[in-house]
Amino acid sequence: MNQAQKLRKSIESCELQHLAFKVQLDALDRYIQDAIEGFASRIEWIVGPSRVGKTMLINALAREHRKPNIDGKRTVPVLVVPVMPNISPLLLPSSVLSALGVPLQHKGLTSGMMFNRMLDQLKLAGTRVLMFEEASHLVEPGARVPPRAAGDWFKSVADALNMTIMLFGVPRLAKLFESNEQLRMRASARREFRPYDFRSASDQKAFASCVRTYADLFSESGCPIELPLNLLVTQCYLLTGGLIGVLSKFMQELASQMRYEAPRPLTIEDCRFAAGAIQAAAHPDFPAFVRTEVSPIELSAAHAFVLETNGMSMNRVVAPSGDIQ
Repeated sequence: MNQAQKLRKSIESCELQHLAFKVQLDALDRYIQDAIEGFASRIEWIVGPSRVGKTMLINALAREHRKPNIDGKRTVPVLVVPVMPNISPLLLPSSVLSALGVPLQHKGLTSGMMFNRMLDQLKLAGTRVLMFEEASHLVEPGARVPPRAAGDWFKSVADALNMTIMLFGVPRLAKLFESNEQLRMRASARREFRPYDFRSASDQKAFASCVRTYADLFSESGCPIELPLNLLVTQCYLLTGGLIGVLSKFMQELASQMRYEAPRPLTIEDCRFAAGAIQAAAHPDFPAFVRTEVSPIELSAAHAFVLETNGMSMNRVVAPSGDIQ
């Protein structure tokens, strides 16, 4: 493996936890522990834009509660269930069975029979928490399960097994709760996983720390990014609007450009080329790595665009002061 390949591996394996990550992790972990100990079930829902870090949160919670087989018996206290687009009523329980690794036989089975089989398998696995990834697919245009019926299904699972349900998705997931008052009244308040807001001093510092971590990896590999840190941070924010997943994608693309080259300093032109090769998240009128000056208005517009396109509103924050350290 050459130096460029090592750099790409380092970038791809670098997990940068969002500033709000630990806050969300600690709260959800506490609810999971309550469920495992037999306390009353909960219905939690966590929303945020794509690439904000929800999958990292799900994976961290699942890893924390992964249990080894006991006397040859498999136990799965926390089960992650991906929700596919255009999922049908029959495929809702089968998606849970697939996540458990149970062989599926749809022929001749009704959705009710599949539901009962799912409950039996969850009992056998000792599952106490179901985490549904991309649950907002249930309320997308063209969804095959009516939102109210989907809400009833989640409520039935929680009631049947006194099981905690956690739903993760983009903010349109709110439509699931708006359409089913019984689910809404049983659920906890909406949890928001928001991108970094550059107007906030703490968010600005945390975002800069993420950029610096990546920049250090490039420097250690003999490919320092020539831009001053202040400029690199603001340009990265202009590109991402505060989404850490988009920042990671950009850095991976920048590292990928070096796969056929000897180590050398990277210029703003290199950064512009990498930025153009990925799907930017921020405002299209303010492209990153084009000009060397970025105004606070442009940074705010980048963040506002990410929130607006995801159905989220801007928070009121105290504007930061001072330079990036």
